Amino acid sequence: MQKLLFTALIFFTACNNTPDQNNNESIKIAANNTIQKGEILFNANCSNCHKHFQNYVGPALKGVSNRWESKELLYDFVRNSQEVINRNSYAKKLFEEYKQSPMLPFIQLKNEDIQSILDYCETYK
Repeated sequence: MQKLLFTALIFFTACNNTPDQNNNESIKIAANNTIQKGEILFNANCSNCHKHFQNYVGPALKGVSNRWESKELLYDFVRNSQEVINRNSYAKKLFEEYKQSPMLPFIQLKNEDIQSILDYCETYK
């Protein structure tokens, strides 16, 4: 009985919303899931060396996307910093700035995972 009432409530709520409202809600839910996934991935992979607003073992991650010439290059750096250091002047500068300590490779992270981390860092307050 409770399932039937819940289903009816969802149906009537959905029918009262315009398609734009339904789409906006879907976008908000997807964005929240991306941010939550990013937080989990950040805590599991990044937080030992990176902070949001301050430099630590590595640079602060708030605004990091704006410091790279392309997201693809940033994604490559996260997966294999040494390879990117050999071909990119900004990566080489970071390597020198942080006492030639290479970032650990995170080859298991997909572009979507890295983007979730970046989205989380950008929304962090």
